[in-house]
Order: sequence, then C-alpha cells, then structure tokens
Amino acid sequence: MRYLGLALFAEGPTDYRFFTPVLRRATEDLCLRRSRSSTEVGEVLGLYAPNDYRDADLATQILEAAREAEGAFNILFVHTDGAGDFAAAYEQRIQPAAERIILELSSQNERIVGVVPVREMEAWTLADGDALRSAFGTVLDNAALGIPTKAREVEGILDPKQIFEQAYVKVAGGKRRSKTKAADFYDAIGERVRLERLREVPAYQRFEEELYSALVELGYIS
Repeated sequence: MRYLGLALFAEGPTDYRFFTPVLRRATEDLCLRRSRSSTEVGEVLGLYAPNDYRDADLATQILEAAREAEGAFNILFVHTDGAGDFAAAYEQRIQPAAERIILELSSQNERIVGVVPVREMEAWTLADGDALRSAFGTVLDNAALGIPTKAREVEGILDPKQIFEQAYVKVAGGKRRSKTKAADFYDAIGERVRLERLREVPAYQRFEEELYSALVELGYIS
C-alpha cells in the first residue's frame, strides 16, 4: 500500500472547512476508481504563510508554506476564487506559485493542483441541494432555499456567498439556531456534497482533470 499525502493552501480561513473534506474525498474517489493498487490517502494538511512572510507576495507565501511542510505532502492544493475569470485567476495566482515551488523545492514527488471556483467557494456549496438540506436539517426544496436545481447553474450566480447565507436564514429564521452562522456548516456540506453533482460544475471538472493528471504523473493511478 502506498501513502498519498495531501495539503491545502486556501485563500481564506473558512475555505479550509469546506475544501478539506471535498479534496480528500475527491482524491480517494479517483484512487479507488483508477488505481491498480491500494492507496492510503492522508488527511488534508492545512498550510498557512509563515509569520515572517505574511506581508510577502502570494507566490512567496505559498512557497514558504510549502517549504515548511516539504516531505509531508505529495499533492499541494492551492485555492483561489476566480472572481469571474478562471483563466486570469489561475495565471496570476496559481501558476506563479507552482513555478516557484518547482524551481526552488525541486521535488520529484510533489505536484501542485489549482482549486479555482469561477467566482467563490460558496458556489460549490450550492451544487447539491440534498447535501445542503442534510447539513442544515431542513426539508425546504431548492426553490424555497433559493438555489439552482441544476448544479452547473451555480457558476451563473454573481454572489454565491450571499445566496448561501440567505438559504441558511430561510432555514434558521430569526432564532439563528443558538447564534450559529451559515459558515459553521461548511464542514458538514463538504462531507455530504455528492461528487457526481460537483462534476456537473465546469470549474470542478477542470480541478478534477488537473488532479487526475497529477496522480498519473506521480504514479498513483494509470
């Protein structure tokens, strides 16, 4: 059995809560379906910019975070929101970090995989109404929650975070469930969202294709 270490450098602190279970599950699913041998997929290690580099440019922050954890991961997921332009976000924020890591760490056993929702992370939380209902503890349908019926339509939402929070308000009402916030449910949704639903979202498709290529290059799947 081979071990596969995963790490994540995310754009914001709450992004780790949703992406950590999703990225682990996505990797496990690919290894299960495509690998000819057993693979133990580790928990996703959250990486953060070291204190001395908090004011550095993003590529340097990611590089130094990766340097501190070198040897602890095989795949480093780097998340950034696309803000409506996937190509620009990838070119400006993912690619420079990947190039620096390849050049300065020179590891043959590590790959960088971009995680770039077209607008915001919250769009992916809206892809599966059943996961949202299960996490929130409600029977409200998609229309009542104000979310799309078709997963791919989440990329057309201009402000996914607002829609996500509004959906929670419709469930919680004025009581707010003992002062809980919508963001408190990111972990639960990340564990429940169906990967087949996420695969209907173009940005997720691009992410999974890049993850697949990285796993092939590292020899985990064929």
